Parts: sequence; structure tokens; C-alpha cells
Amino acid sequence: MSAVQLQDILASVKQVVQAEISKQTELQTAALEARLTAVSDSLNSKLNSVYENLKTEIKRENDKLAVSLTNQFRADNEKLRQELYLELQTEIQNRTKEIQLLK
Repeated sequence: MSAVQLQDILASVKQVVQAEISKQTELQTAALEARLTAVSDSLNSKLNSVYENLKTEIKRENDKLAVSLTNQFRADNEKLRQELYLELQTEIQNRTKEIQLLK
């Protein structure tokens, strides 16, 4: 076998090896892309689930807060009404006494 023939064989082997490396790289890249897509889809699904759960929890907490604030407002309003009523009654009594004294 001559040196030229050996170089040709070596070049052919090199081309086959390069082709196989390219093929394996493409296969590995495709497999990685598929795995990344699956992981991304899974994460998106989990994220959406967490988002919906948080949204539901926030709504539930907001509803509780609205009820609590409404009840507190009503109680404070009633207390204020009673205080104003007592002040008004006291003022009426004082003015009535003053009028009685003036008669």
C-alpha cells in the first residue's frame, strides 16, 4: 500500500468519523431540546397551578377581610351613634335645665 492510498483511507475514515460525530451531536441536541421542552412545559404547568392557587387564596383572604372590615365598620358606627346620642341627650338635658332656670 502506498502513502497516497493510506492518506486516502485516512481521509475517508476521518470523514466517516466526522459524519458520525455530527450525527451524534444532532441526536444529542435533539434529545436535549426535547428534554428542555418537557421540563419547560412541566415548570409552566406547575407555575400556572401555583398562580391559580395564589389567586384563589388571595380572593379568599380578600373576602374574609371585606367581611371583617364591614363588621368592624358597623360596630364602630353603632358605637359612634350611641356616643353621639348620649352627648345629644346630655346637651338637651343641660339646655332644658337652663331654660327651666330662666323661667
